[in-house]
Amino acid sequence: MPSRGWAAIIGTVHGSHRRGPDLRLRPLGPQDRELSAQVGQAEVAGEWDSFDESAEDMLPSARFGGATLVIELADGTAAGVVPYIRVPYGPNERSLAYRIGITVLPAHRRRGVGAAAQRMLADQLFRESRANRVEADTDVGNIPEQRALERAGFTREGVVRGAQWRRGAWHDRILYGRLRSDP
Repeated sequence: MPSRGWAAIIGTVHGSHRRGPDLRLRPLGPQDRELSAQVGQAEVAGEWDSFDESAEDMLPSARFGGATLVIELADGTAAGVVPYIRVPYGPNERSLAYRIGITVLPAHRRRGVGAAAQRMLADQLFRESRANRVEADTDVGNIPEQRALERAGFTREGVVRGAQWRRGAWHDRILYGRLRSDP
């Protein structure tokens, strides 16, 4: 995916009935080592993103044809990250979709940052690719993220049973999707 467009993603995203925060998404770079370290800490990752593996054992987004972007507030403060990967639904390029994720730093949660960033990322992926689908999933118990995805324009599609190994057990996930033709 071309990176030329990422520097230009600045704007306001509107939630379902309220104005969202001004955000910018930019590529994760060497200057973001402290942010990367924070995102990997258990107190930031929280219950839903704490895995058994060490940070070195985690698979980087780039390995799956994706990247990690930094969520920046209007004043330049890093508020978290949104990674994305490509997901094949068939052997041709038109059948590629994107799966996105998010980690918002605790100080910026419950302020609409997650919903705004996920909406911005989905919009940008649609603009810069031929993908018809952007999807996200979250733990069945992660109600705040489910609400954020719905505010970002994603539709709940169903439960993916036993999809994620975390904290010594398999966990069910709820799959959300947004199509190019969705409002």
